[in-house]
Amino acid sequence: MKILMVNDNDPAEVVGGSERYILDVTRELEAAGHQVSWFTLSAAGRKDRAETDARRRVFAIDRDSGVKWLLRHSLFYPTLWKAAKDFLSAVEPDVVHLHNNYRYPLTVLAATRGLCVVQTVHDYCLVYPTAYCTHPKPCTGSVFAALRHGCMNWKLLVTEGWLLYGRRFLDPRFVHRFIAPSRDLASHLRQRLGSTKVRNLGNFRSLPDVSASAVPESRVVLYVGALIAHKGVGVLLDAYAAMAKELADAELWIVGDGPERHELETSAAASGARRVRFWGQLGERELANVYRRSQLVVIPSLWLENAPLVAIEAMAHGRPLVVSRVGGLPELVEDGGTGLTFARGDATDLAAKIRTLLTDHTLAQRLASAARRRYEETGLPAHHLHGLTALYREGS
Repeated sequence: MKILMVNDNDPAEVVGGSERYILDVTRELEAAGHQVSWFTLSAAGRKDRAETDARRRVFAIDRDSGVKWLLRHSLFYPTLWKAAKDFLSAVEPDVVHLHNNYRYPLTVLAATRGLCVVQTVHDYCLVYPTAYCTHPKPCTGSVFAALRHGCMNWKLLVTEGWLLYGRRFLDPRFVHRFIAPSRDLASHLRQRLGSTKVRNLGNFRSLPDVSASAVPESRVVLYVGALIAHKGVGVLLDAYAAMAKELADAELWIVGDGPERHELETSAAASGARRVRFWGQLGERELANVYRRSQLVVIPSLWLENAPLVAIEAMAHGRPLVVSRVGGLPELVEDGGTGLTFARGDATDLAAKIRTLLTDHTLAQRLASAARRRYEETGLPAHHLHGLTALYREGS
């Protein structure tokens, strides 16, 4: 089968959850004998990356602003449309697998017209005005709620708000099947788009030669992810600062980077909490070593997490998780089964759950073993590939 992956960002330039998924699923599909091509956009607009090889096309976005940018973004970008159409003609895919499509959504959809299109919905933007809502009552169905919560300003509403709503009506006209990695998102999508087009297929991680190891005695709490407000790292720092007063040998390791890093480092220093280490971005081998040295992994998200790959990585390494009860996280982490959950944004509750696992090694190991079993049952590449290729055939 010939498959074309389409994404807003080139995985060589931007590595988020969506891009990691594309890298993983490409690796597994090609290993299974399928032909996979990419059509992606260059985040930096670098002309030298505009052409790569016969199966990788990176479209370099023209640098423009004002009315021209607005027209391209909200209506039509002719150069992009032609590049996409030419590449589609060259690779002749059986299936177009669409991922994030926020930069020039109408143009990209128009280019795929008449083809079999399957879309993985990586966040809640097809359901809510913005996926980044951190309010206890999400901005369901109303831009005015998003404005009140501060998740959207008037400028964003004018330039993009109508486009987000438009996609709810346009995407179903072009996309044959929507893939929701969590049951929670699938439920929301079915309410918006109808039940016939939405399928639930959990995420996976392609992690060669990863085996579970015993939970170490060292009291290392690990966070892996972007350093940005909606990820809740500030809540984690508050929880750790309170807990560290009782457990002087506890450590907090923060892996990742982002726009909030300096502010978070300043906050950690001001709290007086010791043993907080910011690692920055790590490669696969270094990250695997950090997982092995940690006792538990925390996902303190404030926004509606869908099915974060970090949770699957932690389970693959046999580490218990402490996660906020939001979005699809409670599906991945069974409270008292494969980890513990806490009330979103509640640093006191989070501190209590972390303390429980750091002081009860038997419980931590029991949850860790269950997490590894869960990974083997649902998170391996073979499970995902079987479901994905079935959806490809169903969509066509």
